[in-house]
Amino acid sequence: MLRSLWLLGLYLMFLGLGVAAPFVMTLGYVWVDSFRPQEVAWFILNELPVSLIMGGGAFASYFLLDRRSPPPLQLLSVLQVMFVIWMTTTLLWAEVPSAWTKWDFAVKAVGFAAFVPLVIRSRVQIEAFITTWVFSMAANFIPFGVKVLISGGGYGQNLGLQGGNGGLAEGGQLSTFCLMAAPLLLFLGKHGQLLPRLPKINAAYAGCAILAIVTALGTHERSAIVGLVALGFFMFLRSRRKFLYVLLAGVLTIAILGKMVTDLEDSRSIVNYSSDNSALVRLGVWRWTLGYASTHPLGGSFNAFNINTFVLPDGTVQYGRAWHSIYFEMLGELGWPGLIMFLTAIASTYFSLLRLSRKCRKLPEFAWVADMSDAILSGLAAYLTAGAFVGVAFQPPFWYFVSMAVCLRAYVTRAEHSEPRRWRVTAQSREAIATGASTWREAPVMLGEEPLRAPGWRDRIRPRAET
Repeated sequence: MLRSLWLLGLYLMFLGLGVAAPFVMTLGYVWVDSFRPQEVAWFILNELPVSLIMGGGAFASYFLLDRRSPPPLQLLSVLQVMFVIWMTTTLLWAEVPSAWTKWDFAVKAVGFAAFVPLVIRSRVQIEAFITTWVFSMAANFIPFGVKVLISGGGYGQNLGLQGGNGGLAEGGQLSTFCLMAAPLLLFLGKHGQLLPRLPKINAAYAGCAILAIVTALGTHERSAIVGLVALGFFMFLRSRRKFLYVLLAGVLTIAILGKMVTDLEDSRSIVNYSSDNSALVRLGVWRWTLGYASTHPLGGSFNAFNINTFVLPDGTVQYGRAWHSIYFEMLGELGWPGLIMFLTAIASTYFSLLRLSRKCRKLPEFAWVADMSDAILSGLAAYLTAGAFVGVAFQPPFWYFVSMAVCLRAYVTRAEHSEPRRWRVTAQSREAIATGASTWREAPVMLGEEPLRAPGWRDRIRPRAET
């Protein structure tokens, strides 16, 4: 009962604060969408359309109270809108009636993600957005990770808050999203402003990141191992202290695997896939999807996997097996147009974030943009590899990451337009500014929404007679 009252209080807090600060309702929808309080509460919230109320409040509060500083039009935003249109269009030739059920979920995920950059604009709002998402995830992976460290995990075990075999209770989804959250937690520990910058806070963020990785491995999903390898490799490439990173990663890997080595025996089938029935089913579904796409290039709309039929090498006939891959999910449901848009969104996100990282790394006050870009890229690396074996193409986290790329680029663009000359100053010039060299006239910079100038700049423009 206390848990239900606590969750109800949080829900009402998001609604109440959203009236004064409209972006808070957007954070509230992210919390409802990720944490799913209606599935954890025992009364009131489990009887209300909490997502509809919070989502409607987010849209209404923006259009009535907060329509300012819209982001510049970007390819990623256009692709998200095109996705919504194409997903709806494919319903005209849907193979199964249940396509409407998944469409209802998918169109909300993609559509709301396209709306996010309109509301999330400043550094504080961007940080609040990712903090809300990772904390919503943490409610599941903190208890799961602790239980794994104490007693070990297991395939198909529900050690988090949710039950059943869907959402974050399903091992493939949980492990993938935990790996995506880990680099963002490390980013918050380094650059976060919402919580005090104390050693204990930094250690807490690092501990949460470790528990997220422990949870991913504790699910015993083979996709988690693949995703963790990709995450570790990409973080190594983006790290500026590679030796220290390798040392810490090695110690962490030995510690985790040493605890769970006996429990990870089931994951050996990722290598010897020909003897594993689950892997053979996946391969059979993927072969069927390629054949289906050759005759149905526009896809079969949502849940079209229900019509598949194929035979395993042992003669067993399989019916209606799920896609088990974000790429084949896109191809089978939205056809080649959907897959091309999906891959284009991925490529555009990567190139956009890489450019931001290179540009902002030279500017100390925008180092957080560079590090957040790297964190999102690392999370996407885990998603794109682990997702090759899990059907999570229309789950919100990926589309939130795409929206974060749009928000970051829009934030930097506003800063460029506010002080266009400021972006031509090199790192060496900024050192000269700080020491009073002749380049002081380039000094004004934008930090958030306020101009920042080098200390003592007023003294440098006083008439000579006063000195």
